Amino acid sequence: MVVKAIFSECSFFLWLDTAEHLLREYGWKPVYWTALPDFEKYIHEKFPEAIYHSSLDAIRGIPAPIYSSMKLPPLDQPLLEKLAFCESIVIPMMDRMDINGTFTYDERRHLYYTYVRYWSGILDAIKPDVYISPVSPHVIYDYVLYSLCKARGIKTIIFNQPSLYGWIYPIEHFEDMPKSIQKTYEGFLHLKNTEKLPLYTISNQSEYYLKKTSSDYSTAMPFYMKDQLKQNQIGIFLLKKFITHPDNISNMILKGKVLFSRNHYVKQKGKSIQESNMKGLEYLWNRFLGAKKKNQLKQHYQKLQQNPDFSRPYVYVALHYQPENSTSPQGETFADQYLLVDLLSKCLPDNWCVFVKEHSSQWHIKLHGERGRTTDFYDALVAFPNVRLVPVTSPNFELIDKAKAVATVTGTTGWEAIVRGKPVLIFGHAWYKGCEGVFYTPSEKTCRAVLRKIADGYKVDNEAVRLYIHAIETVGIRGYVDDGYESVADISYEDNITALVHTIQLFYTEISSNKIN
Repeated sequence: MVVKAIFSECSFFLWLDTAEHLLREYGWKPVYWTALPDFEKYIHEKFPEAIYHSSLDAIRGIPAPIYSSMKLPPLDQPLLEKLAFCESIVIPMMDRMDINGTFTYDERRHLYYTYVRYWSGILDAIKPDVYISPVSPHVIYDYVLYSLCKARGIKTIIFNQPSLYGWIYPIEHFEDMPKSIQKTYEGFLHLKNTEKLPLYTISNQSEYYLKKTSSDYSTAMPFYMKDQLKQNQIGIFLLKKFITHPDNISNMILKGKVLFSRNHYVKQKGKSIQESNMKGLEYLWNRFLGAKKKNQLKQHYQKLQQNPDFSRPYVYVALHYQPENSTSPQGETFADQYLLVDLLSKCLPDNWCVFVKEHSSQWHIKLHGERGRTTDFYDALVAFPNVRLVPVTSPNFELIDKAKAVATVTGTTGWEAIVRGKPVLIFGHAWYKGCEGVFYTPSEKTCRAVLRKIADGYKVDNEAVRLYIHAIETVGIRGYVDDGYESVADISYEDNITALVHTIQLFYTEISSNKIN
């Protein structure tokens, strides 16, 4: 039986090889593929019948060339009502495209309508059986496509890649806790509570992770954060790269050429998003302006910050870097982190306060944090009488350890807190959402109830946390979906492809028969 598949945002060779194996072993047929322009020729070589669509064009609402004259279906109220929540997420998600504050709400709304029309027409034309994405859809157009697939009952396969490096597992909808992990975990907790839990082990990698996260932050810091800190010292970073790998010089020159020729999908002043084609010096100039804005944000934050007063009971909020997948779409409504702090500050027990710490990546020279913050955001936070901004240099683990609880949308800080024995309030769909000691609190009622429970002396059960890891390792697979995690996955490229292929096929069979979510 042929399975017609959309491969969305699959810009890694491992996905080309995975799709090739799925075709050869199980008859899967890629019918539509979105990826960066660098991958177009490889997709055509391996899958000549598949429609290739540049991600950079798709983001700007430009159709694939073969469908440029396709008659688009009309929009009506029933469809837009069905997708109303999708629209509420997508409009602010377009901050990623707004490099200089010129992408108006009206323009964003019309781009959203373009997405809905186009992808509705594509689904009508190709009639796919399944949508596949390495991670939760977060580059705007793909979230609309994903939402349309859900609304039409088209199967979706996404992967979660938790902080337990080297482990992944498939999910149908990123908003839901995978039932397979949930059931396995509940079974383990039942055995534990009835004192019938047999001896078990977790992997050496996870044992090492727990040990590291239970120590000091310099040891436990995620590898990607260490890389960012190195890149902040730009001169030393480049010098080391050139000395250790001389070929990096030619790579830098090549990247420079790409910079001057590449379409950067950001909105240009005075042009529609479809006409925008920012390149070269204009892009560099806007990056310079962005760096200037980030410095202004940093200085404004530092004027408002206060050293933490550990004599007061508090909840620690570690802000997310934005714009990013971890809040949009995974945080849904709480992608606006002001709402998290607002809800928390009004639900706290008397005399408690909130310590908020900015994410150091927000001001990182290579990233796009200027698109995710304003000085007004910081002003709004300190306007709450029980909220304090603390210095970014405040030790993360000290803030966790002395807190009554930690609150986050989906952040790694929440998982670190659980490992260190602190309860966590989450406001989005974190991979550790079902773990003991983690409370999903998107409403005022649940937020108040959980804070009351914590104030009454709730303690995290460390053994239950270990069992959550055991459940993930029981249900999940060794592997990775992003080249950036290859070095920490401890699995060969070939074995990773084999694991992905068999997992995708098995998971598709299960969700098609409604055995799991």
